[in-house]
Amino acid sequence: MKHYIVNLAFGITFLNLAIVGICNLNLTSSFMAMVQVCAIACNTLMGVMILFNTIASSSSSPLHNPHWLGMIACNIALVKLIDATHPLCGALSLLFLVGFVIVIISVLSIGRSFAVTPMLSQIKTRHIYRMVRHPMYLGEILMITACFLTSITIVSSIVMALFIVFAVLRIREEEKLLLKSDSYKQYCITTPWRIIPHLW
Repeated sequence: MKHYIVNLAFGITFLNLAIVGICNLNLTSSFMAMVQVCAIACNTLMGVMILFNTIASSSSSPLHNPHWLGMIACNIALVKLIDATHPLCGALSLLFLVGFVIVIISVLSIGRSFAVTPMLSQIKTRHIYRMVRHPMYLGEILMITACFLTSITIVSSIVMALFIVFAVLRIREEEKLLLKSDSYKQYCITTPWRIIPHLW
């Protein structure tokens, strides 16, 4: 029941973030507008899917993993630090959009398995998950990197590093649980890379 409530709370949180994004939409900069619209789309999709999947399933795997909260906080902070006047915003827009597309494909591919706490009974290995085991995190890293590169400062560098650390810790904690499944162990053999092929 506890994990059911956690998933429910996260679903509502993502939808609230989408609403806040809509209310604070900044159309004065094409880069900022793109970032905000993509963030609204991601938060809406993830919020709806988490709520739908949580209501449809009364159980989820036990996983005490607060790292997603850290990732969300770092994400918000880096978006706030964006310098929309940076001369490379045009090129960085492409990097951001690539990450956005990867996130959307990842969420849609995992379908009913998408939740804050992964479910052992619903491990997905199709579509983009045939290439890497955690493509959604790869997409998020590309998106947040594009934001970071518009304003490289000591503060943004620290926040970016924390985001990477939280993402790695979350992946490791998820896999501790998922490796209890024989099907996931086999999946790790056929798809050895977590987020970056031939690197990690």
